[in-house]
Amino acid sequence: MDKTSIIVCLLGIISVVTGFAAEFKRVKASDVTLDVDGRCSYPYSPALVLSMSSAATLLIAKIIINVATGCFCCKPRTAPSNRANALCFYIVFWIAFIIAIGLLLTGAKLNERHDDVVVRNGYYYCYVIKPGVFAGGAVLTGLSCIFGVIYYQTLNSKGKDADNAQNQGGIAMANPQFPV
Repeated sequence: MDKTSIIVCLLGIISVVTGFAAEFKRVKASDVTLDVDGRCSYPYSPALVLSMSSAATLLIAKIIINVATGCFCCKPRTAPSNRANALCFYIVFWIAFIIAIGLLLTGAKLNERHDDVVVRNGYYYCYVIKPGVFAGGAVLTGLSCIFGVIYYQTLNSKGKDADNAQNQGGIAMANPQFPV
């Protein structure tokens, strides 16, 4: 592995750990109380900062992979079979990235304190985010980083033909032009 892959793996680990930490630190239904004024009172939760840092490190890892690989369409560097595999990894990388960022940012927004009370059937309810939103974002963050590194390695790997032509220097090997 080269430096880029190691940096992206480290950023991915940081992002996954902070995503799971946000899941454990989120506001739970048992933590919320209803005031006499009919308002929900939420305790302080570091889940907002943790999920935002998880999303930020995932975004930095994505930027590093995109800059390191360059333009996918413009620079044919690998064999056509490797390019097809790299394209598949790139698509999964993007899909996992978009869903992970969406879950982390939506979870951060919905975990924030709300004063609104929902009244249903005469009962008062305070909104809390469901369990698993930050954990799902953390899992998809890890998958996104894994597929990003695989995409980077696949796109930048040399094919079998490149290894055979390594010491040839571009000289055509045939019979000598002049007799010995």
